[in-house]
Amino acid sequence: MYPNLYYVFRDWFGVEWKFLSFLNTFGLFVAIAFVAAALAMSSELKRKEKLGLLSPREEVIVVGKPASFFDLLVNALVGFFFGYKVLGLFLNKPDEVPAQDYVFSGEGSVAGGILLAAIMAGMKWWEKNKQKLPAPEKRLVRIWPHDRVGDFVILGLIFGIIGAKLFDSFENWDEFLQDPVGRLFSASGLTFYGGLIVAAIVICWYAYRKGISIKHLVDATAPALMIAYAVGRIGCQVSGDGDWGVFNSAYTSDEMGKVSVAKPGD
Repeated sequence: MYPNLYYVFRDWFGVEWKFLSFLNTFGLFVAIAFVAAALAMSSELKRKEKLGLLSPREEVIVVGKPASFFDLLVNALVGFFFGYKVLGLFLNKPDEVPAQDYVFSGEGSVAGGILLAAIMAGMKWWEKNKQKLPAPEKRLVRIWPHDRVGDFVILGLIFGIIGAKLFDSFENWDEFLQDPVGRLFSASGLTFYGGLIVAAIVICWYAYRKGISIKHLVDATAPALMIAYAVGRIGCQVSGDGDWGVFNSAYTSDEMGKVSVAKPGD
């Protein structure tokens, strides 16, 4: 079992890189699951588009505009958050504090946050300035359903976590009432079907707004969900997240791995 990448590298390569301890194995597999789902969904949507079951939608976009204050502010805030937390994990996290607890705490690196905020705001300004025209132009572009897979994934990620947290809170209402804030912002406590229900509602609403057939979207999403769930479960097994069922006290094993019937009291 490898709870995080520190144990993977220590076991496979014999190196002890402490900074890898905050990269959880399960989280890595969740990220891989989202990528695999996006690829599968995109492939299936393209197949349906070739069959004429899904059509593109034309939208008007404005090109050549300089970066607005809102664009720079959003990128700076995102950069500050990641710099504050990620660089804080490397530079400020005490060894005895688990990475998940540190991420969900108020601790971090202010200098790292300011640095990454400046970098991301600067990159946004440079990107927009490179595309700036003397006068912004309106252009008509054709957007296919598979072009929106990135939007689907982001919506699924955000509202999947929100739904999983909400349903877990409903299932454990007494514990939630004792510490609502701690329960909502803890790294544990996620209900799969809660995330599935809420994310599905939001994605279907978004698809409807974009003129995408819900029937064909759901059909294209089914294999992606199966792949994502399978990859996520592999992550559970690798990280030792307890997917082996209840403890069987009828048998025991010795240091050599030999299994035998347990004696009373074992």
